Amino acid sequence: MRIKTMSVYTAELKYAGETYAFAGGRSYQSFTSTILMLETDTGLRGYGEVCPCGPSYMPAFAEGLPACLKALAPSVLGEDPRQLTRITQRMDQALNGHGYAKAAIDIACWDLLGKAADLPVHTLLGGMMSPSLPLHRIVPLSDPEAMSGTLQEYRDAGFRHFQIKLGHAVEEDIALMVELADGFQADEVWVGDINGAWRRDEVLRFSHALADIDMILEQPCASYDECLSVRRRIQHPVKLDESLNSLGEVQRALRDDAMDAMSLKVSKFGGLTRARVIRDVCVDAGIPITFEDAWGSGIATAAFAHLAVSTEERGLLNATDLHNYNTTQLAEGAPVAEDGRMTVSDRPGLGVEPDFDLLGEPVLQF
Repeated sequence: MRIKTMSVYTAELKYAGETYAFAGGRSYQSFTSTILMLETDTGLRGYGEVCPCGPSYMPAFAEGLPACLKALAPSVLGEDPRQLTRITQRMDQALNGHGYAKAAIDIACWDLLGKAADLPVHTLLGGMMSPSLPLHRIVPLSDPEAMSGTLQEYRDAGFRHFQIKLGHAVEEDIALMVELADGFQADEVWVGDINGAWRRDEVLRFSHALADIDMILEQPCASYDECLSVRRRIQHPVKLDESLNSLGEVQRALRDDAMDAMSLKVSKFGGLTRARVIRDVCVDAGIPITFEDAWGSGIATAAFAHLAVSTEERGLLNATDLHNYNTTQLAEGAPVAEDGRMTVSDRPGLGVEPDFDLLGEPVLQF
């Protein structure tokens, strides 16, 4: 089996809420998703998706994805997509960095591997360990009344895990959390996500003021060293996200005892091939993981969901149903979310098929 053609599509995903806002004055209403199709000489087709959360969140630029894929195409055309380590090496030789672009190809190769083996991807990643995933829902940054209403709306829909975006003035966020905590329920998991917006002294003030509120603080400061510093001086557990961008950085965080949980965004690490290794290292170290990605539709959700369901229960914090944050669905067969939990398909590969009527013609084809 050899990769015969690569086709690249782009589409806009409109946020289902009013505005997706988080710390640092960043807010978005739509996102540009890139869908990749690899077709083999046997007629099998594999699909990948990468959708950066705007240009100011991670070092991933949606408009740059087609250019990266153009540079990567010669390194994978003619290759066997089932040889995932070789594909990874070939891409690294062709382009330094830009893991988010490589992730689209890697995910499509895993989809092809599953279809060639007539097995779902989660079986190839270790087997079904958690048939039903706990989902978290993001409460975007807004005024307290709106955030309280959104939180209650998700609670009424069956969600028990909430990622509450912070990033007002610290005093305002302290008051916000005190107000929200009136409705806290014993079976809920709260994560206060600062997205790296605070100084160390602000994190300390916030955590000390709210020491009696049960929550995890996610990426409180921008840099790894700042997060490590506050991790050693506060009582709240710390979850790392933006400051971890490679296996080496994850290993450093484990050695330094820098985190109590982590967010694993599949595209950030270059796809499922490398994300699986990071997953296994963290599970072995006793670090629970949120499985997600920056943004995306059904294909992106399927990729991290297959990794999540093949994870030992002690290594699974939660996941998210990214495709349901959008008004448009770009694929059929996406994981099913109901009552705050999500299940994946047992169909071969990722179990999803793009809606080509929505995608239209490819913007690039090799």
